[in-house]
Amino acid sequence: MMTTDPRSEKVAIVPEARFVELLPELRAAGYGLMQLPPADLAPSTAAEAVGQLAEQVAEYRRNGYEVVLADTGAWCAELDAVLARLGLEPLALRSA
Repeated sequence: MMTTDPRSEKVAIVPEARFVELLPELRAAGYGLMQLPPADLAPSTAAEAVGQLAEQVAEYRRNGYEVVLADTGAWCAELDAVLARLGLEPLALRSA
């Protein structure tokens, strides 16, 4: 089956504060993007969002996608903790 998905089965998790800045570079490299919550979001709300993001990361990984962290920022440690609870390794930091 031939796919026309331009993301090439690659997804980058991007901190909210760097999303706009990194968007052109990551798109050019063929990444789909997922955004971490804003740094100033209430911790309970951010925890829910990070949990949902971790579940999506797990699903992408189960389907053979490369999932990387585009840069460090707010909620990265929390994401790694949730991934660990799901039995997954922390995300690798994308090299330029």
